[in-house]
Amino acid sequence: MVLVREYRIPLPISVEEYRVAQLYMVAKVSKNHTSNGEGVEIIENKPYIDGAINGQFTHKIFHLSSRLPTWLRSLAPASLQIEEKSWNAYPYCKTTYQCPLLGDRFSISIETRYAPDGGVQDNCLKLQPEELSVREVDVVDIAYDPIDPTRYKIEEDPTIFKSVKTGRGQLQKDWFKNTTTSPIMCSYKVCKVEFRYWGVQSRVENYIQRSAIRDILFMGHRQVFCWMDEWFGMDMKDIRKMEEEVKQELNQLIQKPEGVVSTTTNTSNTIS
Repeated sequence: MVLVREYRIPLPISVEEYRVAQLYMVAKVSKNHTSNGEGVEIIENKPYIDGAINGQFTHKIFHLSSRLPTWLRSLAPASLQIEEKSWNAYPYCKTTYQCPLLGDRFSISIETRYAPDGGVQDNCLKLQPEELSVREVDVVDIAYDPIDPTRYKIEEDPTIFKSVKTGRGQLQKDWFKNTTTSPIMCSYKVCKVEFRYWGVQSRVENYIQRSAIRDILFMGHRQVFCWMDEWFGMDMKDIRKMEEEVKQELNQLIQKPEGVVSTTTNTSNTIS
């Protein structure tokens, strides 16, 4: 059975601001976590049209076999690649992940909708009754959920950070439940994970939800907020220029020969 989990990630940011903030975070994190032939390779990043819907299509390849836990690496090929395809018709986005060598035994699907509330909608993505019956809801608090001490950075702590440009910050307990918090938005994400591999299916599916999705969303959205003074004031033209520059740099880093010392060790957290 496909494991279905809905993450709700409130943010003290407007839906309009988040469009730039999220793309900025993805570009910066991809750059920070790509080196020595591993990380993110951007294949395509271009507009698409589907009937009346206009959006941005991206196709990326994640080279990450050495960044997997040892027990999972034993199941994977020597040079594991994960393909990401994303159709971003903001404020809705659909993203899929597949591993060509595993075929239809492995898949991840993430549907996202951004809404101007604190995470109070019960079925923002219009799931069917059979999906609702197995859905688990997980509200992610970027300020007060537990964090791995080895990944903690004081400059990326929303309880400490205060934006110079906007005055937002130093988030208090239950900040997203406070009716005076403004602006506020929520990223609703329904994630479906399937790994059909006898004997380890449940273990791998739960690992992917917890570490490859939940932890990445938690850390990435802490950064979205705490990097506010970097992205605030940018527009989509600025972001597209930055994305093109990062694309060229990433693809050069992926192609570097062996022997180049990597300066990063964490898994690339670019789930948007």
